[in-house]
Order: sequence, then C-alpha cells, then structure tokens
Amino acid sequence: MLLIPKNWAVFQHYKNRLPPWIKLHRELLNDRVYMSLPLASKAIAPLMWLLASESKNGSFDGSLDELVFRLHITEKDYRDGVKPLIDKGFFIDASKTLANSKQVATSEREAEREAETEKTYICPPNGELDPVPIKKLPECDHKNVIKLYHQNLPTMRRVEVWNETRAGYLRQRWREVAAELAQEKAIESGDVLNWWAEFFQSVGKSRFLTGRVNGKDGRAFVADLEWLIKPSNFAKIVEGKYHGNH
Repeated sequence: MLLIPKNWAVFQHYKNRLPPWIKLHRELLNDRVYMSLPLASKAIAPLMWLLASESKNGSFDGSLDELVFRLHITEKDYRDGVKPLIDKGFFIDASKTLANSKQVATSEREAEREAETEKTYICPPNGELDPVPIKKLPECDHKNVIKLYHQNLPTMRRVEVWNETRAGYLRQRWREVAAELAQEKAIESGDVLNWWAEFFQSVGKSRFLTGRVNGKDGRAFVADLEWLIKPSNFAKIVEGKYHGNH
C-alpha cells in the first residue's frame, strides 16, 4: 500500500529536489481533528512525513512490514498509531492515484515537463479517503502582484529592487493563497490576482500600515511590500490585527 500525506503536493515549494527536512506549520496545534488523535498517532505522524520527503511525489510504502522496520515500531503501534492517521484522512492511499503516473524520469528536461503536467490532490473536508483532483496551482505572477501593490497603495514605498529573498516571500504567500482558493474550485492566475488586489485594498484601510498614525517616538511607520509578505506580518494583516482602531 502506497501512502501520501494529505495536501502534500500543495505545500511543496521546491521542485525536483528531495528536502532533507520538513516544515511543521504551527496551525497544526489548532487542528481539532489532529489534536484529538491518539498520542501514538501524533508521535508517528512526523516520522511518516519524513518518509514522504524521501520521494519526489511524497508517496511511500505504508505496509505493516515496511513501517515496522523503518520506524522501529511494533504491530500494536501500527494499529494504534498509523491506522487512525489513515482513517482520519491525514494519509491517503495513493496506490491507485499513482498507478498511471511515470515514476522515473530519463532526463532533467523530462522531469520538468512532467512537473508542469502533474495534478495536485487535496483531501476533501468530509474526510473521504479518495483524493479529489484539482487544477495545477498557477505560477506566481510577480510582475502583476507588484503592479497591484503600486496601484492600490500609491503612497507606500515603491518596489525598486526585486531580489531572490523578496521573490521567495511572495512565491510562498502566493502558493498559500492559491491553495486556499483551490479548496473551493479550480482556479487560474486571475483568481489569485483578484485576491491580492483585495488584500492591498484592505492594507490601504489601515491607518497604521499606511503611516497615518504616529508611534511613541512621534514618527509614523510605513510598510512596504517586503514587510507585508513576510510570514508573521502577512498572517497578522489577514487576521485584521492592524485594522480596527489603527
């Protein structure tokens, strides 16, 4: 039996590379379904994510014999820990899904071509185990996001330099937004750009972010695009923490 983590393809920001590490999102602490799992399941889940990171498509052998050997667990641990993760949809039986996919690329060019045509799968909210195919997430449109930033926030600092650090921040935020929108329907680049237009319009309503509030030192703070798309700042803006009375 081949297993693949729920939403694995959606949250992979690096293509054609096997990362030696995985990221755990803090939001996992607020996932009621995950937190209600048996302690054995919560202990085994990160180990299974590490197994997934060993392959390009996130699939791995989830059979009893293999996991007992790789994770150094007992058959009881498998029943108590692994089975609830599968039953609750945190790991999906990908045997059928991947049966028709090419497993070996004969060249880097073929691998890139394959990556462009592969489908992304999500686990449906009703907990069913069969993955639901959605359209591939559109590539980050840096140029038009910057254009929307300038159009909607003309008084804020203009983007003069677009280096790899800033591009990386935007790529990650774009994928997060696109993945969220794709939960509801198949999306195109324009759908994501519409979200960014609304985001910048929301920023424009914040007196704090746009420099209309003086700080304790008597000077006003004015955000720029890089500041807006940093992970912690972006989350606070989306949650409305810089609005209200600001």
